Amino acid sequence: MSAVRTPAFKSVADRSSLDLLSRRFLFCSAVLILASSWLEKTASARTNAEMQNVTSSKLPMPRATKRQGPTHAHKPAAVSPVESVRSEAVSVHGAISTSRRQILKRQNDPVSVTTVTEKDLQTHQITNLPQATKLLPSVSLQVSNPRNTAINIRGLGNFSSTAQDGLENGTAVYIDGVYQTRPGAVLGDISDLAGIEVLKGPQATRGGIDNDSGIINITTLAPSFKRQYTVTGDYGSYNTANIRVRATGAVGNSDKVAYSLSGFSMNRDGYVKNVTTNKYYQDYHTLGAKAQLLAKPMEGLTIRLIGDYTHLRESCCITPMTTALSTYSNGEAISGNYWDRAAYAGAEPVPKHGVRDMLVSGPASGSQAVDQETYGVSLNVGYQLPNQWKLENIASWRTWFWYPHNALSDGAGNTPGLQLWSADNNQVYEQNATEELRISSPENRRYQVTGGVFYMYEEVPDYIHNTITAQGAKYLGYGYSPEIYNAALNGASQLAHDNPVTNEVAGYVRSKYKITSKLEVEGGFRYSFVSKSGGYSSRIVNSAIPAMAADVFGAPVSYHATHREHEPSGSLSIVYRANENHMLYATYSRGVRNGGINLVNLDITEGANPDVKPEINDMFEFGLKNTFLHKRLFVNATAFWNNVHNYITSASYYTSGGTTISYLTNAKHVISRGFELDARGVIIPGLEGRVSASYTDAFYASFNNATHPLESSNIGGLYSLTGNQVPLNSKWNLSTGLEYTVPIKNIGATNNPFWRKLLFYVGADYRYRSQYYAEPSESRYTRIKPYGILDAHVGIRPESGKWDLSFWGHNMLDKRYFVTMTSLSAGAVFYGQLGDPAMFGGEFTYRM
Repeated sequence: MSAVRTPAFKSVADRSSLDLLSRRFLFCSAVLILASSWLEKTASARTNAEMQNVTSSKLPMPRATKRQGPTHAHKPAAVSPVESVRSEAVSVHGAISTSRRQILKRQNDPVSVTTVTEKDLQTHQITNLPQATKLLPSVSLQVSNPRNTAINIRGLGNFSSTAQDGLENGTAVYIDGVYQTRPGAVLGDISDLAGIEVLKGPQATRGGIDNDSGIINITTLAPSFKRQYTVTGDYGSYNTANIRVRATGAVGNSDKVAYSLSGFSMNRDGYVKNVTTNKYYQDYHTLGAKAQLLAKPMEGLTIRLIGDYTHLRESCCITPMTTALSTYSNGEAISGNYWDRAAYAGAEPVPKHGVRDMLVSGPASGSQAVDQETYGVSLNVGYQLPNQWKLENIASWRTWFWYPHNALSDGAGNTPGLQLWSADNNQVYEQNATEELRISSPENRRYQVTGGVFYMYEEVPDYIHNTITAQGAKYLGYGYSPEIYNAALNGASQLAHDNPVTNEVAGYVRSKYKITSKLEVEGGFRYSFVSKSGGYSSRIVNSAIPAMAADVFGAPVSYHATHREHEPSGSLSIVYRANENHMLYATYSRGVRNGGINLVNLDITEGANPDVKPEINDMFEFGLKNTFLHKRLFVNATAFWNNVHNYITSASYYTSGGTTISYLTNAKHVISRGFELDARGVIIPGLEGRVSASYTDAFYASFNNATHPLESSNIGGLYSLTGNQVPLNSKWNLSTGLEYTVPIKNIGATNNPFWRKLLFYVGADYRYRSQYYAEPSESRYTRIKPYGILDAHVGIRPESGKWDLSFWGHNMLDKRYFVTMTSLSAGAVFYGQLGDPAMFGGEFTYRM
């Protein structure tokens, strides 16, 4: 399956032309949808009028004629995962019903769950997973750029956003039942997004890949046999201009095959300004299309075929400097600190209020942009046997291409005022295939069982090209004469390649037995076989003094490694139901984050090892699930304790040239413990509220083989992080919101029939995150301060839900906060990526 793809980089002008063409295409699609819907309704009305005239001219019909409808409407519904929570909401009441159904889906399941419903998505203008995390306090998502992404639940999943080609994330993400192998592949906008649910703690026996922190299920709307068209447009701050279109219905007049076609174009200008060139960074441009077929050729058989494509382009990840050290923590002076090196290399001045005003002093030349493509197909076949047992098969093939165009400072613009690199790129051409077959017994029986087999193949070829500029040679070669640093570094390049290949096969079974009407036991077992192989090779070219260049790039190496593991995992739950509204459960669950291979410039003398052990989590969870007021109010509480052995993290060593080489290692023991509260429902008529809160104390119970952070890197030997919080974990997280909806006729007297059928709604949301370390070294300069964000929205819509007009504000108080913080050892510089500033806009949706 491996194939070397020659990068075909488009110029900025070419990409702008492509974006303009894409926007015009989607605009024309929206116009065609509106026009076709109007013509169809006009024709339908004319036909109905003609039929009525014909009928009225005839004699009355004798008695009653049996009403004929689509054949599938009279068949018993085939229970299939593709129909679980994906029905569309075409009215306000339908949306509420769908949302309640999404929440109730897991209310009897002995697992802690937070659900983002279809109504939540619409209310908060959510079109992707990063936007949804503001409603998911137990989920932390750190994005340095789409390739460098970490997704965590309860502090577990990944220790850093740094890309790890030889590992899978400990948090498993699925879209319509298909496992997404790379975190970056789930960051873009998703067509037909219908809901998101987070199942916390190991969920190995539910199928898919093994995991030790939990799973995130993302569902999208399936095709409908009822013809429907939807157009949504947004406009807001920083030239936010989005359009989404969707068409669905029966193929021809068939009652057995339905289709859906959808697409989107999402665009926003940047907000971080380079004061040297007046160019703005942190923009966002994504384009996507999706086609689906849903077939029901016979009773009990459901087939869903999905094909999708998404292209993301952004000038991202430009980061203002936060700190530049001149001394180590013990008072020793840092030779060649940033200020000395920058003055020698001729850097542009650092803006005085860079963080407050979102300013950076980038170089006058150079570029900073990334492109990402994801596409694939999946086939989901569900069949209900005559004895009510169900078979389901999900097969998929997907590709993720990542090709940056970085030519600034270390790929992130993190050395202020300097262009250190003319190229600093990792190009990844990942491919994967998954296959899962499962069988389930009939529901609502005393004993139920589900079993299956899962297989995954993945290869992640990565091509690395880094080249130092003349200015970079002066900065990185500080302390040497021009003759030496130019000979060693000016124009010197590192060329490297790695290609890890993973094969995994696993079998699992999960069962439930009702001991009495109130007491039941539920459990499962899984056994996984994992094989990984891959190598890393690097070389230095165009350097007259390779040894000095190696102090910047790391020494050239070439090695091949393999990793094999076979690990059991499972779960056991005891459930007590006082009645249909109140449930108490206790669960033990074991999950595994697969180990893998180190794929970096390894230096064995520094303690690095090509093999990374698997991370194993033994979790204990106790939960209460309650519904009140005829299931209009949900209140769930959970306490948990995770014992994690061989927690996968990283260590580093520092070269004499001022480069940090990080590699994967294992911490002996981590504990993650805490409690969670999820409540939502109708407080009074018209007023809905929700609150999700979590306390997570995730810390190193034993990690004595860590390496020193940058500020104490002048001290030799190992460093202990025992007792410290694990990176990326905030102890306290909160997400809460209120929305009030009232008929306009109740606000003021009006006899206008148009206004009397309208609903007015207004809402506000607040989220809070306490402090956390943003980097595995846990330097005190990478600790991100607590922050809270306030959002609000207001709008009107008719009772029918035919259209919706709203206005929104995100980060309304314009809070300045960081989402990443990283160190650069060459010059002892720390820099951070800012979160989005205040943004305001409006959205209009029309449904036909």
